[in-house]
Amino acid sequence: MGSVSRRGIGGSIHRVREFELEKVNLAEEFDILQIVGEGWFGKILLAEHRATDTEMVLKALPKPYTALRDFYREFHYSLHLGAHRNIISTYDVAFETAGFYVFSQEYAPLGDLTSNVSETGIGELHSKRVAKQLASALEHLHARDLVHRDVKLDNVLVLKSDFSRVKLCDFGETRRAGTLVRRRNEWLPYSPPEVLVTNTDETYKAETSHDVWQFGIVIFVCLTGCLPWQKAGSDDPRYVRYLHWHGSNGVLMPVRRPKLFKILTSRAQRMFRKFLEPRADKRPGGLADLTRFLEDRWLTRTSLDRQADNGVDDDGLCPSMYSFHSSVEEKNQLLFTLTQYGIETTVDRSAKKDRIRDWIQSSVITEAPEEDEEEDDVEEEERQKERKALEGKRENRQKPEDVTPTNTSRSASH
Repeated sequence: MGSVSRRGIGGSIHRVREFELEKVNLAEEFDILQIVGEGWFGKILLAEHRATDTEMVLKALPKPYTALRDFYREFHYSLHLGAHRNIISTYDVAFETAGFYVFSQEYAPLGDLTSNVSETGIGELHSKRVAKQLASALEHLHARDLVHRDVKLDNVLVLKSDFSRVKLCDFGETRRAGTLVRRRNEWLPYSPPEVLVTNTDETYKAETSHDVWQFGIVIFVCLTGCLPWQKAGSDDPRYVRYLHWHGSNGVLMPVRRPKLFKILTSRAQRMFRKFLEPRADKRPGGLADLTRFLEDRWLTRTSLDRQADNGVDDDGLCPSMYSFHSSVEEKNQLLFTLTQYGIETTVDRSAKKDRIRDWIQSSVITEAPEEDEEEDDVEEEERQKERKALEGKRENRQKPEDVTPTNTSRSASH
């Protein structure tokens, strides 16, 4: 492999560069330090590049589930956009193994927003910091005629504990604005209503207003610790109440505010009604209006007040903000699996490199092509069992209307 570089690539951002991928043996080129995430999309590995002593994250996407063209697109956009201070930096390193396409980016040791938001949120000050930085990152995309399409807690990485540096990541769903895209596995709580009314496998047009809607959901969770609804559909009573309230003028026939919106000031309510505008043609296509609200107070009472009241009665909304691969059950199962292989959950770089390298080579990241399909089938069976068990637990605990997660986190750190 060549030298590791953060340099962006030349040419148009809309002309995706395709090139011959170097074939690499992971264990020969890298010291694998830790597995920081895994799912149907592959594995996220913390590694050290031996030739340069550079610590980085390797995002390994399985060939059976990833079209080469899609890999090139994600790597291309990640590399182009990473120059922005609030977008994860991607190194100019991409290669393939027998079973995976791989590219590298910087490591976010504090994880993503999912692992940093408590049941009462992160507070007003920190929420405003996240909002300002995330809006800046999205405006950077929108100025280049791109739509992220997957803005959620899992895809906002935290680099400083006071939230003074967060970065947007995961450009696997990013497309040029106006492009027809096929509805597949959108994660329901973040999807705008115009996407949810599109039937699965039918197409809709990617618009920057979709990012604005998802931005609103993310900031709402940061402020309150809860999702406003499970899905923006007519079969979700909480969303229906929001629709009724959103469409009222509050003068001739006052409408009761949805419970979670009561802890927001009138100015914050106005902001969310703007960004969470149900009518796509009325919703802003960008986040320039955010600056009008940053100096306002957003919360009517503090997180301590809410904790004293045992939080808001959200009927199970808060747990559902976690994606499948960010759930407590899945993390505990992953940690148990690692323990079985003698891998501790904290990084001891001097003692663990050999054990982790051996484990990785003997598991799904293998250099034996003929074993890939069999291992992927076994792993998929295990995944299905885990998913059914997890869904059963959620149904018993929450009894939700429709909270089955249809998309998983693909962020670079959990």
